[in-house]
Amino acid sequence: MIDFIKLRINDKGFAEWLLKNPKFEIEVKTKVDPDSGEEKEICRTLEFKNLKIVVFPSGFVEITGSLHVFANDGAHNYDGFNYVRLVETIGEVVALLETSPDRVSLHNVEFGVNILLDTSPSKFLDTILNYRFKLPEMRMFNGKGYLLQWVQQNYIVKVYDKKHQYRLDTNVLRFEVKTMAMVHLAGVEVRTLADLLDIVKLRRLGVELCETYKGLMIGEKLDTNQMSGPERKIYEQGMNPHFWRDLEDRKKRNYYRERFEQVVKKYGTGLRETVGQLIAEKVSELLKSLDILPDLKNENLGHYMPSYIAIKCPI
Repeated sequence: MIDFIKLRINDKGFAEWLLKNPKFEIEVKTKVDPDSGEEKEICRTLEFKNLKIVVFPSGFVEITGSLHVFANDGAHNYDGFNYVRLVETIGEVVALLETSPDRVSLHNVEFGVNILLDTSPSKFLDTILNYRFKLPEMRMFNGKGYLLQWVQQNYIVKVYDKKHQYRLDTNVLRFEVKTMAMVHLAGVEVRTLADLLDIVKLRRLGVELCETYKGLMIGEKLDTNQMSGPERKIYEQGMNPHFWRDLEDRKKRNYYRERFEQVVKKYGTGLRETVGQLIAEKVSELLKSLDILPDLKNENLGHYMPSYIAIKCPI
């Protein structure tokens, strides 16, 4: 369920150890001072698989990349990434860095699920009208499907077609949330890499993901002949994305949304509910605390593992 992360460690001794470690390739980035004409070092970057490690002269270290992609040797993130694999991957990362997960602060985290649909994911994307009444931004994957996203103050919501992105044989849809400021997850209490080992907190992230999905407005293309006059009017208004954009009064927005969704639910296929259920089921599947967890041996996770292994509470 966890994908992209941004980690930080503020420890000059740790930074010096990184720069001396032969397993990392170092690239020095510089810039020219416009006043003196001198070339000054900005930072040093280290790469391992898909992880990018940036070491600043002050000793501040920033690490970015996808844990899911890291688990697949830097290749992809379209398969399942459950709790067991997450624990193993965090163990590999802290072993690589020779640190402990509670020393690594978390500043961005991306969490979401890949679900299988009965039809093309792009067809589902075509039904999405807005997120919390905000129109989507669209981005193409070089002719390989497309992505819809909504940039909010502290987070970004993304829905996209993984089938065409990776040219898969299966209809894989990705739904995810990327936090831009950790204040968005204040209630989840995720602050360090160690918190991502806590299945209770991961469960809260799963609830947050499902609640976020509810903010999407889905509009199926329906035959209006069987609708009553008022139903047809609210349906036709609602299928126009600009109708919601131009409604500024919150009470009116909520009133019309409730009526619109009643009509779509009455005459439609239940697509919105079906996809929502698939998301919830996938979260539950990925967060199961399986019996094999106690057999995981990872000295780098140390005392973090026992208390988390004991908790078995899928969403």
